[in-house]
Amino acid sequence: MSGGPRVVIGHPRPAAAGPLRGVVEGLGAHDVAVVDGDGLPAAVEEPPHLLVLHAGLPGFGPEMLSALRAGAMLRELPILVLGRFAGARQRAALMAAGATDLLARPLTLPELSARLSLHLENRKLSQSLQEMIDSLHAYHGGAVQRMALAREMQLGLLPDRALCQGLERSYGIELDSHFESSSELGGDLWGAHPLDERRFALFLYDFTGHGVAAALNTFRLHALLARTDLPADDPAGTLAALNRLLIGLLPETQFAAMVYAVVDTVADTLTYATAGAPKPLIGRPDGSLEIGPSCGVPLGVAAGATYRNHRLEFPAGSFLVLFSDALVEARGGDGRLVGHRGVADLVRGLPGLCGSGAREDGMENGMEEGMEVEGARPLARLLDRYFTTMPRPLADDLTVLWLSRPWRPDPRPCRPDPD
Repeated sequence: MSGGPRVVIGHPRPAAAGPLRGVVEGLGAHDVAVVDGDGLPAAVEEPPHLLVLHAGLPGFGPEMLSALRAGAMLRELPILVLGRFAGARQRAALMAAGATDLLARPLTLPELSARLSLHLENRKLSQSLQEMIDSLHAYHGGAVQRMALAREMQLGLLPDRALCQGLERSYGIELDSHFESSSELGGDLWGAHPLDERRFALFLYDFTGHGVAAALNTFRLHALLARTDLPADDPAGTLAALNRLLIGLLPETQFAAMVYAVVDTVADTLTYATAGAPKPLIGRPDGSLEIGPSCGVPLGVAAGATYRNHRLEFPAGSFLVLFSDALVEARGGDGRLVGHRGVADLVRGLPGLCGSGAREDGMENGMEEGMEVEGARPLARLLDRYFTTMPRPLADDLTVLWLSRPWRPDPRPCRPDPD
């Protein structure tokens, strides 16, 4: 209230309101208007900080209070009524109609001053709080817009459908993905890009935490992966190079788990390296399911970190599942950790999947061969099974990739039809 509060006094005889006006001015009011009943409507067109009504005003009663409160600008205005009141019923009616407080006469001037001071202070605090709420609403609205823009930008880093379809056509694969953030912005990201006519690369990384800081790190690493001087066909070399670059960029407590893989569709191999990432799952045409090895410290932790390539057979009919640690570190309703074997069990039980009767360590699944859920891709069925026991919302960002090699592309170049 710069300059002091503005107060309106409604009195049947304005000339006799000198003592009341003096008390109000003594409380620091810079603008005190004393009006009769006829002048009251005009006096409150611009809402004051406090309105004091004398009960002797012509026409005063619950109806007058209700009419004042009906105006949107006066709904929060403190309205004090000064006068003598017949009893509890009249008091209750006035309060129900909109009076903030009743100042019952006889009332000493010091007592009147104390009561008015309390309501002026409450009004000041109320207005300050409202200004703060309005400011927070404005900030929140802007933050929501900025967050939505940032999320749209982050989602724009993910491979679009055109790129995925191009990879599927070129290499005879099926590629499916699921990205789910635990907050507006996440720390997970995945990508894929061609290397040559027979090889392509696939990667998934997961930064510590989530929210703005983690999202900013995904932009950093995405920009580094676009560099042309990376040994893109050497997963271990790529991780080592990225690690050296991130050491100088990331704060000390931030790092990224990552898996980088190269699929050779002619040699029928999968070569990958990991930096603190979960172990990949590989399904083979004979129905076996392998939990691949994983070693190497996360990116951004140790300047001299080295990484190792793992080379596995990956013929046509195989599939690969990569995922962030939210999948294996989640706990079901019984509190048990899912773990890699839990994920393997989910994959093994998928109907209609090549390898759905997968064998691991000599164990048979017993699913009927040839069972299939029409129209559902393996990843969708996997997540349906996963979320039957896992609570939402997620405590961490979740990214899952499913790569299948259902057929081998013809390595011969296309030739035009003879005339």
